[in-house]
Amino acid sequence: MAGVALSLVRVSKAYGAQPILDDLSFGLAQGEKVGLIGRNGAGKSTLFKLLAGEEAPDSGEVILTQGLRIARLAQDPPFAPEATVRSALREALAEHEVLIRRHGEIHEALQGADAATEGRLHDELERVEHHLAHMGWDLEPRLKEAVTTWGLADLEVPVASLSGGWRKRVALAQAWLRDPDVLVLDEPTNHLDPEQVEKLEAWLQGFEGALLLITHDRHLLDGVVDRMLELEGGKVASYDGSYSDYLLEKSDREFREHRLTEHLQNRLRREMAWLRRGAKARTRKSKLRIQDVLDLKDDVETRTRVEARTSLAFRGGDTRADALLQTRELRFAYPEGSELVGGLDLILQRGLRIALLGPNGCGKSTLLRLLMGDLDPTSGTVVRHAKLTTAAISQGRGELDGTRSVLDNLADRAAVVKAGEGTVLAHVYLTRFGFPVAQQGRQASTLSGGERNRLLLAKAMLHPADLLVLDEPTNDLDIPTLQNLEEALLDYPGALLLVSHDRFFLDQVATHTLAWNPEGTPRWELYEGPPATVKRLRAERGTPAPAKPDAAPAPRTEAPKKAKPGLSQKEQRRFAEVEQAMEALHTRLAEVEAALTDPAAFLSAEAPGHAALQDQARLKADLEILEGEWLELEEKRQG
Repeated sequence: MAGVALSLVRVSKAYGAQPILDDLSFGLAQGEKVGLIGRNGAGKSTLFKLLAGEEAPDSGEVILTQGLRIARLAQDPPFAPEATVRSALREALAEHEVLIRRHGEIHEALQGADAATEGRLHDELERVEHHLAHMGWDLEPRLKEAVTTWGLADLEVPVASLSGGWRKRVALAQAWLRDPDVLVLDEPTNHLDPEQVEKLEAWLQGFEGALLLITHDRHLLDGVVDRMLELEGGKVASYDGSYSDYLLEKSDREFREHRLTEHLQNRLRREMAWLRRGAKARTRKSKLRIQDVLDLKDDVETRTRVEARTSLAFRGGDTRADALLQTRELRFAYPEGSELVGGLDLILQRGLRIALLGPNGCGKSTLLRLLMGDLDPTSGTVVRHAKLTTAAISQGRGELDGTRSVLDNLADRAAVVKAGEGTVLAHVYLTRFGFPVAQQGRQASTLSGGERNRLLLAKAMLHPADLLVLDEPTNDLDIPTLQNLEEALLDYPGALLLVSHDRFFLDQVATHTLAWNPEGTPRWELYEGPPATVKRLRAERGTPAPAKPDAAPAPRTEAPKKAKPGLSQKEQRRFAEVEQAMEALHTRLAEVEAALTDPAAFLSAEAPGHAALQDQARLKADLEILEGEWLELEEKRQG
């Protein structure tokens, strides 16, 4: 079994009276790649600060195995005020330079050292030379490789003058140069263009150390990690596999939990009816059974206390025409700039969801402004339907007035808003988007990126539109909100133009892709399918598709015979066996979880807590399988 690289042992953290992390424990094995997800405010950034040493837990320990090197990348990486790109990269090699100097010092110290000291120095020398053999003795080739890998052309420019994307590149190059054993990344794809995200993904796929990846980028999670952690309510739930595996397993768990909750609710109704029969009946029953009923009531209430899910829906406009917008030979270039749009012919029809795909600076936002009528083309035409209605969210979020409150930005002092087929109080409508009534008086300028995005989505959903134009709508949104947004766009009846760096989101939503081709004429090429298909379709364009073979006739099948209600004798025996096995697993699981409460359980790589965590996961998986079988038998038994 691989050794443990990083452990959290019974860690708790609160800000005031609000607990963020609650008695949290998990381990990260050497060579393991783990993704961490959770809602905004669940505690992901707090967890990162604890791992970075920026804050200390209120209780518990964060343990890095001795001798391992760790590199951390924050959402907004800090740099020295006067740092240039070159000095920032050299700073990342400081530990390596120390080892080179230490190598010379050890050789000097070995001259005339006694036997005991000589043995200790030889051990240290072996560790130093092992690291230097991997990293190399000359720092300049390593520095040049980092510059090439991350596309850092100007090394003398101050880091403070760079955009967010370029600052993130410098920070990634620093982490790469440190050649760590443990890598902790917090939202590393923020501000990166698709080409750099692909480079990051390739690096992480080949990374041989332990990785903890905190991100909302589901495509990156799918391509890199082999285990998922979900942070919720101060605890973590573990799922084996990639993000897609996590979705499947979580859906299965939720289905089983729902079925089990239904059974417990039915049982509770029967038991509560018994309790209400009267004092005489109660006195003949044991107090123990009464306590079991009360415990069951608490269990059912806990299971059914589900957080209300935000329901998102965009309303279509009144235009009934299929063709909403058409361009002919559309061209555009800024004065003394290169042509960004060259000869575009496009017919935008109702029901099309088009993703714009291209690197930063290729003109995606410019093209949206041309189609919306905010810019005049250099040549060519844009013809819009006379009754076309549009709704838009721009990348700069200029649709919000920072001097006005959240409530006034939404409703302009109106008490009610029209949502769907009816009306609703404006302040009630805002609570659906995560804005408590007490916070609706805040000025929009004080909102975080995710809050500004949610407010704009709330505004856009109030206005019926034939055409919806969204420029980076996924920025700063957590995964549950992204999933809700995906569902809303899939149900939207109008046409959609969409720009986003979230590749998973685009692949889920888009029916077509308008892809930038710097060497093509026209510059923008339309493909049927989401962005994930563009490379293949571009390579295949012009090649005739092979003829499809005639479909074979479907084999005839006989209708299955209707099963008799109730359990057979064999199934009855199995039902009893499953119940006994579940009871035994519950007992064993309680013993394992009791062992995990021991503070010494994670103090070393050989400590029993790591094996206990694996036992806990295995027992829970076995219990889920048995619960599923029990539910099926119970449903059949009840007919």
